[in-house]
Amino acid sequence: MSNIIQVLDPIGQTSGIFGRRLNEDSPRSAIHDPTYQPRDTSENLSSLKMAERIDTLEGKTVYLVNTMFAGGHEFMEELQDWFAKHRPGVKTVLRDKKLGWATDEPDLWREIKQNGDAVVFGVGG
Repeated sequence: MSNIIQVLDPIGQTSGIFGRRLNEDSPRSAIHDPTYQPRDTSENLSSLKMAERIDTLEGKTVYLVNTMFAGGHEFMEELQDWFAKHRPGVKTVLRDKKLGWATDEPDLWREIKQNGDAVVFGVGG
């Protein structure tokens, strides 16, 4: 018998929770609290479109958003350093999501919409 434990969301899909272990008495499949999991279906999201490209980054503000994967903040710092050295006319703002990759953070989205011209939404690893 395998010692691998799958953590499932309430509809039985793999939850995407990484690096957490259930205790040895847990069943081999378990339901995980879905608080921080995506709540929309692909059908509901299909009408969403990518933002239009801007002609240039020169004189623009680019938000670098760390999604809280391991190494993400450090990766975004490296990207910020790259912009400072190679594209000094581009202002960068580094932000870390507070609750993880799958959470809605309306205050952050408002800040980006109000003050930013572009965003790099990334992960580390």
